[in-house]
This record gives sequence, C-alpha cells and structure tokens, in this order.
Amino acid sequence: MSSTASNPTTSTYAKTPLHLLEALKQLSTCEISDALIKLKIPSGGYVPDLEPFGAFPTSEKDRLVGEVFTVQMVDANDSLAPKLDGGHFVDQALPGCIVFISSPHHIKSASLGGLLAAGLHVKAVQAVVIDGRCRDLQEIRTLGMPVWASSHSTLGQSPFTRPSTIQQPLTITHPNWPTLTISPHDVLIADIDGVVVVPSDKVEQVIELAIKGKQVDQKCMNDILEGKGVAETFAKHRGQTGKH
Repeated sequence: MSSTASNPTTSTYAKTPLHLLEALKQLSTCEISDALIKLKIPSGGYVPDLEPFGAFPTSEKDRLVGEVFTVQMVDANDSLAPKLDGGHFVDQALPGCIVFISSPHHIKSASLGGLLAAGLHVKAVQAVVIDGRCRDLQEIRTLGMPVWASSHSTLGQSPFTRPSTIQQPLTITHPNWPTLTISPHDVLIADIDGVVVVPSDKVEQVIELAIKGKQVDQKCMNDILEGKGVAETFAKHRGQTGKH
C-alpha cells in the first residue's frame, strides 16, 4: 500500500484522539462489528457489498483507519437536490481523511476515476470508499490508492451524476439490510474482511468491548486448537453456544 494510505497519526483531519485511532488499528473489522452489535447498532457498522479495487490491506499493519469525509452524488437529472458549493469535492477534501461517496444505486456510471483518484492522492487523502462504482482501475492501482466500491464501470460521472453535497450525513440503504447513517468524522476501518464505520461518539465504547471480545476469542481459539469441542469452549468462555 502507499505510504499515505494508512497512517492515522499523520492526519490533519481527525478529531478523534490519535491514541484511539491507533487502538482501533489493532482491532479487526470483525471484532469491531461484534462490539457495535453489542451496542445495539443493527448493522454492526458493516457497509455491505464493497470490494477492493485499489491498494489492498493484506496485514494488520496495513489496516486502514481514518475519519470520514462525506460526498453525496445525485442523479444529474435531479433538479431538486442542492448544487455543490465551494468547488470540486476533490479540492475540498482534507489530508488524512477517507472520502466516502454515496451514489444512487440505479446509476451504473463511476463516481471516481483515475484523475479524481490522482487529485485525492496528492492531497494525502488516505482512501476512497464508494457506495457505487469506480473506473480506471489500472490508474488507481498504479497510484497505490486504496479504493473500495460496490462495482466498477467504463462510464464517468457526466452525464449521469453530479456531486450535490459534502460533509453532510449519508444514508446507506441496501435491500434486506439495516439502514446505516455515516456522518463526517465517523471512523472508518477497512481490512481484508471488509469495511466498518464507527459513529464518532461510540469509539471508546467500541474499543473497550472489542478488546474484551478479542481476548475471549483468543481463549476460544487456544482451546479449539487443543482439540476441545466448540460447544464446550463457547460455554466456558462466552457463556453461550452457536456464535461463530
């Protein structure tokens, strides 16, 4: 991965204390989702159906952790949606952030291509996550820019979509899945298992619960590798059965 891709300590955007961002980096997205479920977040913070199309975290040291900078795309024919103020969203993005773009699901064109990825890369944006599509995969990979998206396309933004707002809460909806609200400065974590977003006001609670869960799971793993039964192990360490 690029040297700008996954170092929360270099962020000029983050409001979350750096020691908390570093603590999250020691936790997997699975451990974080389990903690969010315990906090009654129905989705577990999981952003579904995303795939990595750029640089990809293959180890714990490459785990991506950063605060979200939101971008809402709308159908270009939507005359009621606000028009973006302040210039292009790439020019308004801040170093150290993770740009999260939400695009209408019926749109088959990309919200990000090689040129926009290059603009974000030179601004030291950590990564881009798109509830929608990207394109110019070779250029994105050459840049070393981490990009997650729902899919890819050959089509650019125009004449299909346009940016409408930045730094406003995004509502992420998928069929048969709980609605997820993503707000500016929420903390996004991405690794080999997927992408999870932690509400900014729940970071400390999530860390505490996730660390406890990680310790319990390690005890379970040790017992299972020693040949003990799963039901016995779960009953001993988790006080329940059936959880994977």
